[in-house]
Amino acid sequence: MNNAFRCILIITLLLSGVYTGKAQSPRVARGGEDDRFNIGRGTLFSATASKNQTAEKLKTPYSETILNDIDESIDIITRNYYSSSDARPDILAKSGINSMLRSLDPHSSYYDPPEFEDLIGEQKSEYFGTGVTISDFERDGILESYVISTFPASAADRAGLRFGDRIIAVNGSVVAGLTSREIRGLIRGPLGTTVRLTIERSGKLINFDLRRAKIASPTVTNAFLLGNGVGIIELSDGFSLTTPAEFDAALIKLKSEGMRSLVLDLRGNPGGVLESAIRVAERFLPAGRTIVSQRGRGIYDNRVWKSENRRPETIPIIILVNRETASASEVLAGALQDNDRALIVGEKTFGKGLVQTVIDLPGGGGLTLTTARYFTPSGRLIQRDYEKTGNYDYYRHSDSPDPSTQKVAKTRTNRTVYGGDGISPDKQAVLEQFTAGRIALLDPIFFFTREIIYGRIPGISVSDSPDNPDEIKITPVFINFAKKWPGVSHLTKTDAEWAVSRIRFNLILAMSGNSAAESYRLRNDPVVKTALNFLPDALTFAKSTFTPKSPFSQVK
Repeated sequence: MNNAFRCILIITLLLSGVYTGKAQSPRVARGGEDDRFNIGRGTLFSATASKNQTAEKLKTPYSETILNDIDESIDIITRNYYSSSDARPDILAKSGINSMLRSLDPHSSYYDPPEFEDLIGEQKSEYFGTGVTISDFERDGILESYVISTFPASAADRAGLRFGDRIIAVNGSVVAGLTSREIRGLIRGPLGTTVRLTIERSGKLINFDLRRAKIASPTVTNAFLLGNGVGIIELSDGFSLTTPAEFDAALIKLKSEGMRSLVLDLRGNPGGVLESAIRVAERFLPAGRTIVSQRGRGIYDNRVWKSENRRPETIPIIILVNRETASASEVLAGALQDNDRALIVGEKTFGKGLVQTVIDLPGGGGLTLTTARYFTPSGRLIQRDYEKTGNYDYYRHSDSPDPSTQKVAKTRTNRTVYGGDGISPDKQAVLEQFTAGRIALLDPIFFFTREIIYGRIPGISVSDSPDNPDEIKITPVFINFAKKWPGVSHLTKTDAEWAVSRIRFNLILAMSGNSAAESYRLRNDPVVKTALNFLPDALTFAKSTFTPKSPFSQVK
């Protein structure tokens, strides 16, 4: 077996408890104090090989037997399995590592070197590429990739790539049959290098030579006034190292425009850097208020974060959440809910309260390993149970926790809240259902928009109302257009209205860019409209936050 993978297997077996030795606390390779949340390269468990300690020295006779079995099994598979391309040692080793980690919990994972580089890039909100966003769409049974948008001031933006451009080739190699994810991997590359994209636009082939650069990928994707002094900040792409600065800039902008209350959109936020979520929560909590605590196995795994802000923001806050709001975003929502600082509106959140430490491995890959659990200020566990259900049911929320096992806790104003199943909203606002019928409409919606842009839909032109797509009469023409697709034999009135709204979103995206399109979507979002009805409740919470109250109490 490849020595690097053998070393990784030793480390992973040790961490997962197969070895008899115990994993020690992590160290920061560059020196300094131990920091459980350091995500930089060099953060290793002491089980990893170093100058004075190697993986070989950590082996026991039992572990040597296991590794010999792994070596021999992989050798037999690679020499005898009918498909040599499926029996590569690196693929088998990666699968073995992930299987071991999955036996621990659903969120511990192994990343090979390219994947780990992407993970670190996400933590820093950057990657090297051209700034083009692409997606797959199918027409007449053929699946191809198309340009959706470009990042402002990126190489793709400056070159003039547009919504609807069909990708034909990358560096002269035809990409027919590849998914957008595979094509994205071809487009990205080392900083300063050049990639040639060949696209089809309105029947013509055009070549674009794009120089790869550092692409900033902000996590605060939108911030604007909805009206009547209500601002909205969309923070749906996770928490990175740059999130606190982005969030502060958005707050300053909105306050200068007259914001008196805030809607913070965390729907779909998968989490990310805990420290950044804590910093956002701290903007709204007075000094001394608990934000989150974690409890784990070692001394460095037990910690409590409290606000140190002596001049917090006092405006009323509504936080929007859904079932894809997870991890660090649940920490933020739970902190402001338990302190009665924000009103939570939407659906019950995902329920991921496991602390993942990011660990470098010697071969360039890495692990995200669960080392502790998060608890809200009132002592609620965020994490859902995963030991009594399979991964499929866990990720699809098909499991329902036993209410009798949920811990009851109290907020600062003595409201009852529950632990062990994510963060339940104070006010329900269920999202519109993304039904199979609507999924079937996604392809015709895209291609109908593309035809409008190219002037190929009789009687409809973007130039009819370039600043207000709502005025463009779309519905009857689109219904006839969509019926040509499989699975779209009949459109209900509700589905037709939904489709037309998405077409208008696409038209704004094509004409004015992503920020303007997202603003349009949020202004017309039924959950946002529902949330605005609860602003008086949010104002009551804001007032209570800055009034002395008794400390948290838990009901046993």
